[in-house]
Amino acid sequence: MPFFDPEEELRVDSLEQPEFRSFRFAYKFVDQFHRGNSGVNFMLDDGTKVWRLGIRSQGAYSINVLFSEYELPEGAQLFLYNTDQSYILGSFNHLNNSEAGLLPVAPVPGDELIIEYQEPANASFAGRITVGEVNHAYRDLRGVEPGDHYPAFECMSPLCYHSDMDEYRELGRSVVLLIIDGTRLCTGVMVNNTSNDGTPYLLTASHCLNNDFQITNPDYARIAESIVCFFNYNSPLCHTILRGTEEMTMASASCVAVNENIDMALLELPESPPAYYFPYYAGWNRENAGVKPYAGMHHPRASVKRVNVLENDISLETLNLQIDGVNFYTQGHWRVRRWTSGSTYGGSSGSPLFDSNGHVLGLLTAGQSTCSYPVNDYYYALSKAWSTSSVTTQQLAAWLDPQRTGKTTMSGLDPYADQACYRLSNIHSLYKNKKADEQENIEATTLSSSASGYLFGVNSLGTTAYLEEYRNVGSVRLYGTYIVTPALNSNADLSDLNVEVIVYEGTDKPEKLVYSKQFSPAFTHWESGSSDFGKSLKSLDRDQESFIWFDEPVDITGNLYVGYRIIDSAGDSFMAFNLAPGETNHNTAWIHYMNEWIQTTVHPVRSFHTSLFVDPVVSYNSPSTNLEFPENNENKVFVRVGKDRQSIHILLPEETKKAEVTLYAVNGQQSDKAYFAGTEGVISLNVKRVGIYIVQIKFNNKFYHQKLIF
Repeated sequence: MPFFDPEEELRVDSLEQPEFRSFRFAYKFVDQFHRGNSGVNFMLDDGTKVWRLGIRSQGAYSINVLFSEYELPEGAQLFLYNTDQSYILGSFNHLNNSEAGLLPVAPVPGDELIIEYQEPANASFAGRITVGEVNHAYRDLRGVEPGDHYPAFECMSPLCYHSDMDEYRELGRSVVLLIIDGTRLCTGVMVNNTSNDGTPYLLTASHCLNNDFQITNPDYARIAESIVCFFNYNSPLCHTILRGTEEMTMASASCVAVNENIDMALLELPESPPAYYFPYYAGWNRENAGVKPYAGMHHPRASVKRVNVLENDISLETLNLQIDGVNFYTQGHWRVRRWTSGSTYGGSSGSPLFDSNGHVLGLLTAGQSTCSYPVNDYYYALSKAWSTSSVTTQQLAAWLDPQRTGKTTMSGLDPYADQACYRLSNIHSLYKNKKADEQENIEATTLSSSASGYLFGVNSLGTTAYLEEYRNVGSVRLYGTYIVTPALNSNADLSDLNVEVIVYEGTDKPEKLVYSKQFSPAFTHWESGSSDFGKSLKSLDRDQESFIWFDEPVDITGNLYVGYRIIDSAGDSFMAFNLAPGETNHNTAWIHYMNEWIQTTVHPVRSFHTSLFVDPVVSYNSPSTNLEFPENNENKVFVRVGKDRQSIHILLPEETKKAEVTLYAVNGQQSDKAYFAGTEGVISLNVKRVGIYIVQIKFNNKFYHQKLIF
């Protein structure tokens, strides 16, 4: 790509309206690269046609591209990777075809990018694929993640898994990180509508799409089609901030409504996010300031999700920014005078402000807040964006209230409430009651002096397979699993990494392998000089979380064991994090040693209680309990202990969609927690000893308590 001056771009950025909270990180080249004018074309012995295009933009932190023409036949595959194949995107295929004929993709680290297209000999038509834009990142998009003590973020609490965050966790599922047009970072929020039909509407700020109002007559439809959304980009821990999963993405959107005079942009995703993305469509309030305290959730500079808290009042004021051709509505923005905790930053634009009822009141347009001076952030008010303009493509009313009900508030929607997914985690269960400033104690445990290597990685004992146990899960459907891993050894050859995710079932120990899949999707590329294909795997160059979705869901009843088997490792570096010795008195980790599965507590060299940071994502099946409500049961709740003395059978009212079950010992200590969907179910619980317990059932915003004897 041609030379440009990054310092000049940074200077230009500094002249932009400093109040806007979007974040430009890339320089855009516009061109037309396709199979007929660039790259190399060749054919394999089986007739497969291959096109490979190399793009180099000197000094780029990363490169991302927009395919301005994209239509592939069935069987064709598209990959993007850096030169050492340590980072791969793809495969993209015919399922990514869209009416717009566009495909935006996420950035690939480094200043060199290779695009490879493979088309089978029997393809129904010649694929049409053109690179229309190349975006050179002149800022380090991920430079402050993870764990760096970046001063601008020190006051911003991450959304994570301790008890202080319980009230925000569901709302947080609606907030997404956005990469727009390959050059700009913002935040958005999924919102519900009065039809309650799960239409995947995404609300953000218009200045995120028009380069802070610098583009004249922007093509909002094209820009919306270039958006990449990242769901659940959260730190897996609270105090130790780690990079979140980046596998849960959706590309492209359609532009529904834009109003620059209030800075509103309403988009619609091409399809509903899958259940294992944990989507949530937030409710809203277009009438008034709602109920304090307030919360702002955002992705500053593409960081993991952060939460601000405001305990004081907000007020409607006029945003006094001088923008050519834009006249902001009078008293159209909610002003946050001073945050109680937190602040905003570039990339926070388009993020929602929630009241204590979980309603979106507005979205961030501009602000001046910093951690040292957390004042004066402005969120455009839904009340002004609603119908101030009579043009349907410039208002929210026509879309968020399509039936013209006149509702001024709307509750949120879990689109998969009847088949909700849950992340099981022994690590999170241990730390869920920690305060935000309490350190989690995880590590990559080494063996003792009598043996070398890592307890849950490659070592001199020859163990290579490890599992995390989830007992008595009931009847579940397994969609995939998170694995939280330390950074690979910097000297490791990533091409040597070959790891399988494995799933076992069994009664008292792992007995039967029921599923396996490569830890990272294998990428096929052409090996020059060998006349054959080779494989490469995803980079794991920092402490981070990855999500591995399964090709087909796996049904399990009883005990679930999920983990990994190291076939070939990059040096001695692949493993999952585990709880440090002394952190827990309950062991859930298993090791395959001397041809059998043993618990870590009986390990011949390093024995202690621990858990692996391997978290499966499941939905609960609801087998019939054959229960009937006794007469005069006014609560419409019936609970009894199962014959195995480790489960309870539950019957709830017909309108119940999901329930949360918590078991407490009589001293108030929580013993276990589980979930199920529907009106009846069998819940397996971790009952540590016989005695009296209290079961709490949360359903339909109600609580029910009953004493049980196990």
